[in-house]
Amino acid sequence: MNTYNNKTRILLILEILKNETDESHALKAAEILEKIESEGLRCDRKTLYNDIDSLTDAGVDIIHEPSSSGGGYKLVSRDFEDAELKLLADAVYSSKFISPGKTSVLIGKLKGLTSSHQSGELSRHIYSNESKTSNEEVLYNVDTLSRAISSDRQVTFEYFVWGPDKKLITKGEKKRVLSPWALIWQDRNYYLMAYDSAAGKMKHFRVDKMKHVSETDIPREGGKEFGEIDMSSYVEETFSMYGGKQETLTLDFPEELIGIAYDRFGTDVTQRPGKKGHVLIRTGCYVSHQFYGWLAGLGGDVRIVAPESAAADYRNYLENILKGL
Repeated sequence: MNTYNNKTRILLILEILKNETDESHALKAAEILEKIESEGLRCDRKTLYNDIDSLTDAGVDIIHEPSSSGGGYKLVSRDFEDAELKLLADAVYSSKFISPGKTSVLIGKLKGLTSSHQSGELSRHIYSNESKTSNEEVLYNVDTLSRAISSDRQVTFEYFVWGPDKKLITKGEKKRVLSPWALIWQDRNYYLMAYDSAAGKMKHFRVDKMKHVSETDIPREGGKEFGEIDMSSYVEETFSMYGGKQETLTLDFPEELIGIAYDRFGTDVTQRPGKKGHVLIRTGCYVSHQFYGWLAGLGGDVRIVAPESAAADYRNYLENILKGL
């Protein structure tokens, strides 16, 4: 038995324990020996025991159960707990920016982090109404953009939008050269915030609609403009359904709907009792037709109390919709 086989054998033992044992499943020494020999390597019991001792000395968490409880060896500690892997699998399945093909690849890799007994549970039956992107480049684009931001370099890419024939078509110039400044995660999508030197302003792009992304040797521009941006306000104004004029509103909510207000505006809103069964909340938000549409969806019991200009604008919005019916 040569040195190469010694190294190969001990790695094979570790791989067998990783794949086929866990806290609930153990392998007897005879079963491990049979699997080693099926791979064309020689091994006896004494050698197996010595190899397992070497793995244990190296910090691998292997437990030997006594024969009274069934007997055998099992790997009980891993980098990820099964509950953590299930959570990661759910995130992959429900992420719209991960293509079906890449979803399958990632789930396969996650399965490799647990035993064969547990890996089947990562084939989750989670429901999501999000459609998956067809762009296989997304994850690599995120990596390229992150690297360009770290190295202070501009990037080139093509940007696509949906055409009426349900196909992605190039929007604007064939090749864009912009300065990336931030990646934003909003509404289950990745967005790139980049400075357009020709336009002299920041722009944002859906990363899953970007193709042929590459880093250049050109230093970034727009540092001054980026430094003047309050990212929290920028994200809310640009991506939130409240995009529009920022105002402080007083809203009248029925008590049974107050949880919706907290979910939307946070629990740090100022509030006071209203008429019986109602709560008045005061909060800042971006007022727009999108906001009015969300408000209308809550029904007539939710009202804008102040300022009167916003209440009147909301009434006009509803009246114009009725006129169009």
